[in-house]
Amino acid sequence: MAGFRLRVVSCAALLAAFGALSACGGGNGSTAGTVGSVDTSKSCKQQFNPDKAAAGDDCSPTYGQYCQNTDAGGSVLTNDQSVNACDGVTLSTGSVTAGNLTSDYVVAAPSNPPADSPIYIALHWAEANGPTLVNRMRLAELAKGRGVTVVAPTAPGPIQTWGNSVVVPTSTVADRVAVIDALITQIQNGGSAKAASNRPVVIAGVSGGGVLAYEYACAHADRIAGELLVAAEITPSDFSSCNPSRPIASVQVMGTNDLVALYNATPVLSAGAEPVFESLAANNGCDLSKAKTATLPPASSDVGISGIEVKWINACSSGLGSALVTIQGGGHNWPGSVGPLNSPVTLFGPRSMGFDATLQGYDLLRYLGG
Repeated sequence: MAGFRLRVVSCAALLAAFGALSACGGGNGSTAGTVGSVDTSKSCKQQFNPDKAAAGDDCSPTYGQYCQNTDAGGSVLTNDQSVNACDGVTLSTGSVTAGNLTSDYVVAAPSNPPADSPIYIALHWAEANGPTLVNRMRLAELAKGRGVTVVAPTAPGPIQTWGNSVVVPTSTVADRVAVIDALITQIQNGGSAKAASNRPVVIAGVSGGGVLAYEYACAHADRIAGELLVAAEITPSDFSSCNPSRPIASVQVMGTNDLVALYNATPVLSAGAEPVFESLAANNGCDLSKAKTATLPPASSDVGISGIEVKWINACSSGLGSALVTIQGGGHNWPGSVGPLNSPVTLFGPRSMGFDATLQGYDLLRYLGG
């Protein structure tokens, strides 16, 4: 498939190693009781619920419940060129063009998706690609376990990055936003995902992909139900220019020892995790004085992670809430990811398995009204 090529570049080696919603629906539970779209009758291990976490319930992630956590053959120096098979998940590919940019994408969809299941646009980190993101962030497991249609585009080359990161893209923000806009239109009009136009859209991204997810939400809030930003280095410039046209359910996942997406506000480099959270919450009409917190323990395999704090607020006039998940001691990575260097400490710092940004991050977004 065009664009899913091997890249052996010194910077690419480091970055590949790092691999380390208004009514979303798409859940597999009953509707006996819900908050947002989360089934409150389920245990916190089955479906993450911050209220249950705050009450002391066991919310430790369950890995490999739906698909085996194996890698499709990518190494430190190469990207995966195909997505791992998963029983009950249909794989397909497509291509979209906007202006002078063309993006190939891969789709992982449940074989029989619920009629109201969301479309989950997933944006990779710098010098990765769509298949690598799906495999290492276990997005086929998300498709099967939560009934969502995952669409993972590959950033147009020659430098495959979606946003300003340690690798600077050659295209403009407006051009990259236009590619995602065209992709959503194509998918909603049929596309490879065979998705109905009334299905809600969630946009998620990690590192540079998280930057574009944020930029897209700022520019086209009317087209999405929620955003999940993982290790996204939001600059003061992007932060000051963000003016969403409507409320959006939002979840940020940030590590305090991330040396790329700095947790604290820093001139030129970082708007700071807390200011971004407060801004997203204010956009949703939230009363910041009513924010709640829950503390999760690190996984037994975690190294350098002292704990995980979930701060969230759903006392919001829009009915949509916001959350900030802070990985104490965490580095620049996606918590719960797998990969060829499946180590608790990667080249980009400590990685936590005590919070699963894939399944639990999605559950939290649904809980907040996504």
